[in-house]
Amino acid sequence: MKKVFLLLSVFVTAVCAQAQKTQTVTRTTAHSETNYQFAQARMPQVLVQPIVQPLIGEVKVLTDKSKKFRLELTQSKVERDLDGKLENIHNYGIYMWTDDADCDMIVGATYNFYTNPNAKPDGSDYYILEIKGFPANFIPTAWRSCKATDYDWMRITGAQGAGNQVIQPTVK
Repeated sequence: MKKVFLLLSVFVTAVCAQAQKTQTVTRTTAHSETNYQFAQARMPQVLVQPIVQPLIGEVKVLTDKSKKFRLELTQSKVERDLDGKLENIHNYGIYMWTDDADCDMIVGATYNFYTNPNAKPDGSDYYILEIKGFPANFIPTAWRSCKATDYDWMRITGAQGAGNQVIQPTVK
C-alpha cells in the first residue's frame, strides 16, 4: 500500500511539474512584433460558487414614441476594433446611444446595419448603424430582491439565473 501511494505521489508530482511549463512565442514581421505567452496549470483548487439573489429593478421609459440613433463607423473600427462581429457592433451602438442620450438602456432596440453607398474613399464613413428604440432609466428607489413569483416568471420566460429548466405557462 505504501508503494502504491509513493508511486502515485511521484506520478502526480511529475504531471504537475509538466503542466507548469510556460511557452513564449515571438512573431516578427516587417512592421510589428507580437508576443504571445501561454501558461497553464493543473493543480487541485477549491471552486467557489457564490449564491446571489437577483435584484428586480423598475424602468422608466423616457419617451412615448421610439427614437432613432444613427452612427457612422469607419471600416477599421468595424473590421479591426469590433472584430467584424455583428453582436459587437450592436453592443457598441447601444453603448454610444446610451452615452449620448444619458440613459441606462434602450428598450425594444431594433438594428439596421449596412454599408454606406456614398462612402468616402478613405473609409471614414464606410458603415452605418441605425438603431430604433425607447431610451429608459432605472428608477433608483424601485429596487427589490427577487420573490418566489419572480423566480416563477424567470423560469417561464427562460431568463438566465433561474436554472436551466424552462417551464411552459399554463393557460386555464
